[in-house]
Amino acid sequence: MVVKSVRGRRRYIVFTVPSETGRTDVLDSLGTLTESMVDIRVITSFGGKAVVRCSPGEIQAVSDRMKECYPGSESLITSGTLRKIREEYPELKVPQKKKRRSL
Repeated sequence: MVVKSVRGRRRYIVFTVPSETGRTDVLDSLGTLTESMVDIRVITSFGGKAVVRCSPGEIQAVSDRMKECYPGSESLITSGTLRKIREEYPELKVPQKKKRRSL
């Protein structure tokens, strides 16, 4: 397991986006940022909400870019874990895969 001091810390931000906006749309809108800031990832986007992962130093740049690309977009919550975000917004939970039974 890699320690945070080597891997770096991460922040997850939930943004409001138009309901028809998909994950690839959000990724395309962050395109120039993802080239210069390699830690940026779009975790999911559906139901009018998008979850973006970035480093703590990139939060402001990501927020500014989202507001620029999606007028009226706002960040709802910023957290260090997806678990906290999914507790606050249960609709963002991903259904777990069924475990395979070993024979």
